[in-house]
Amino acid sequence: MSLGHKPGARYKRLVQMGETANDCWVWLGNINKQTGYGHKQWHGKTLSAHRWIWEIFFGQIPDDRVINHKCRNRGCVNPHHLEVVSQAANCRHGAGTKLTADIVRKIREIEPQWGDRLGIAKKYGISPMTVSDIRNRRSWVEV
Repeated sequence: MSLGHKPGARYKRLVQMGETANDCWVWLGNINKQTGYGHKQWHGKTLSAHRWIWEIFFGQIPDDRVINHKCRNRGCVNPHHLEVVSQAANCRHGAGTKLTADIVRKIREIEPQWGDRLGIAKKYGISPMTVSDIRNRRSWVEV
């Protein structure tokens, strides 16, 4: 992706860019005090700044997807730090989950035995309910 080829007049005055592509781009426009996310008015609608920036660079976001801040900085709008994910994946990232797709697969491969949820939960630092949710595909459904 080459960010230099995108028209910048629409967003550059609202963004404090970092020195390198790896730095956060700080949103200078309006910030929602409750959520910490930037927002702006665009064609009569209030848009989240990170979603607006994503669409400038990459196009429309599917209706069933959200934008995840890989850097965990809600005020960042650097497109290198943003990714389109499911709501569940975004929540897991925000909660700082200890699980990975590989661990989820391992949990599902373990032959269920009475009372083993506690041992599995302790081994991976998660709750027994999370073990049940993984096994019953109520969470990590995309894995």
